[in-house]
Amino acid sequence: MEFTIPAFINGQHEAIDRLMFKFGSARRRAYSMKRKGIDRLEILKQLHQEIGIPARYIYTAYDTIRPLPPHVTFGGKKLQELREEGKISREEFHRRRNNILACRGDKNQKGNHCLRIEGDKLRVNTGDRQWIRVSVFIPKKYQKFLRESEAYMVLLKRRVDGRGYNVKITVDREEPQFHEPKRKIAVDINSSHVDFAVINKADLKPVAFGKVNCPELVYAKKGKKRTQIHKLVNKIGNIAKHYDAEFYAGKLKTLHSKGKKKANRKTYGMNQYTMRQIMSYKLPLKGIRYNEWSEAYTTKVGRKLSKPLGLDVHKAAAYAFSIKVTDYDLFTFLRDACTYEGDGSLSARLNGRSGPTVLHQALCLMHDELHANACGEATPQLLGRGEGYESLHPPILQVKI
Repeated sequence: MEFTIPAFINGQHEAIDRLMFKFGSARRRAYSMKRKGIDRLEILKQLHQEIGIPARYIYTAYDTIRPLPPHVTFGGKKLQELREEGKISREEFHRRRNNILACRGDKNQKGNHCLRIEGDKLRVNTGDRQWIRVSVFIPKKYQKFLRESEAYMVLLKRRVDGRGYNVKITVDREEPQFHEPKRKIAVDINSSHVDFAVINKADLKPVAFGKVNCPELVYAKKGKKRTQIHKLVNKIGNIAKHYDAEFYAGKLKTLHSKGKKKANRKTYGMNQYTMRQIMSYKLPLKGIRYNEWSEAYTTKVGRKLSKPLGLDVHKAAAYAFSIKVTDYDLFTFLRDACTYEGDGSLSARLNGRSGPTVLHQALCLMHDELHANACGEATPQLLGRGEGYESLHPPILQVKI
């Protein structure tokens, strides 16, 4: 399992800037030669002779351009437009375009030879047996992972404000060992809040419902927004750890939706991709098993279950999602149930055939096996697997980040 550790180098260093210019030249030259059909080994050999930087930088430069598509603008199209409009000078354009330096380590080479972390210092290889050491700030909670791993990739990126360099250290760590939890927690992600439902795996009965409020995400700036997402993930992780539950997040894609631009904007405002990306590496570090499933039709089922269960639509959708990841047959049965409730009796208006109503289903989910048998023989194997006759009244939690 790979995860990235953030770090920071204060101040500018002339030797690192020279390496960044050469590394950028190596990337552009390798991309041009690859587009011409030149073999990889020949590219690496020529670049090492032409540019004259350590071979590890050359290998990493080639690896960074290998997956790029045709017609790439190095530095970004926006930067090129600024230069064409005369808003930045030629020197500033070259400085911004050559602003990264990276090197990948290997296990058989005992780590990273060119960019090596040594305590609170970063040893940078500037030439043949030539090094400089600069102070690097690494958060204390991540330092133990560097001691556990010898092979990692280090990437430096110059800040636009000139304060220093942002550093990203990618560590290869063994997968954590998880025990088998008896509960599951599923979330329904919205633009300003995340609703969740915790259920028992054995009988699908709810343990707790709740909401984590995060209104700051709606209007926060880019850098602040990512900080708020980290706080939100920490809160959700603490809840999952408290209930000893396996975590499930939903995938939602509306990129190809037709005629729903407003819905797409609202969906992208939820920060679902960034949140799932952070959850995927942060929750396992807390000892929580993380999973991703499609959340299609969960809101539809949640609307049906919300009134009988006395919940709002979002919490009911999270409950429907937890049912889906546990018992898909039951979820499809709820999806096709009638919306007409009446007194809870069976309805005959469901695509020309008889079927149970949503209220009939919800009561069987919330009550015991005796109540389920009294509801009829519609789904004797799917509903009412709990013990005891009294209905559950799980707590509804309100959490703020």
